[in-house]
Amino acid sequence: MKIILIIATLFLLMSCEKVVNIDLDTAPERLVVDANINWVKGTSGNTQTIKLTRSTGYYQNVMPKVSNATVTIKNSSNTIFNFIEEPSSDSNSGRYTCENFQPVLGETYTLTIISGGKTYTATERLLPTPDIATIEQENNLGLNNDEIGVKINFNDFPVTNDFYLLQTIANVALLPDYQITNDQFYQGNVMSGIYTHPDLIAGSILKFRLYGISESYHNYMKLLLNASSGSNNGPFQVTPTLVKGNIKNETDPKDLIFGYFRLGETAEYSYTIQ
Repeated sequence: MKIILIIATLFLLMSCEKVVNIDLDTAPERLVVDANINWVKGTSGNTQTIKLTRSTGYYQNVMPKVSNATVTIKNSSNTIFNFIEEPSSDSNSGRYTCENFQPVLGETYTLTIISGGKTYTATERLLPTPDIATIEQENNLGLNNDEIGVKINFNDFPVTNDFYLLQTIANVALLPDYQITNDQFYQGNVMSGIYTHPDLIAGSILKFRLYGISESYHNYMKLLLNASSGSNNGPFQVTPTLVKGNIKNETDPKDLIFGYFRLGETAEYSYTIQ
């Protein structure tokens, strides 16, 4: 009789389940800039794309695209590279592409976006990235020594203080994994990044991308990764705040822009789990 009562109670609770959308305050729309200029090693780096969207409500699935903007990047010699909006079926792609960009290591570039009567700018250097030297696979990681992991190794640049971002795309994971590091204790020596996932098996495919980044972008990504992982939510942590990038509104300095203008070499390596 008790079993029947429990089953009936569970059925009643399940049948009463209902999706509730809580009314949330909606912040003003903000410009979102995806301006990562990646010069993949072994390529010319001439073709680059910048994406412009706007922030939207929590329950919205699509971010509004920003069309009809003027997007340029200028180097220190005042050579201007024009980013032209790609056509789309609804004439609103929000993707701006340049086919003749000239990447030069150590060069300083300035991004300028003009949209809706406002001007946005950011300045960064194009940073070098070391080659991925070796890949090592280990099959005895995790609490039960049965988890697969892959370590990539690269040689840090000597003398300079360097910062790195490692992106790992795995066919067993829904989203890419990001790790940031610096050479504070490894200057001029071999550095490593390790990727593990409980679903990795023989035949799983991994794609690693290593980026040389600036210290300011390293700090920016650190804040983003901490916020997304919830690692700042301890009992004595401050309330999470909006993360500010390096793009500023020249028309209204108080305006907060989402995104970052970054340039750098990219070292890529594909690996299949053995």
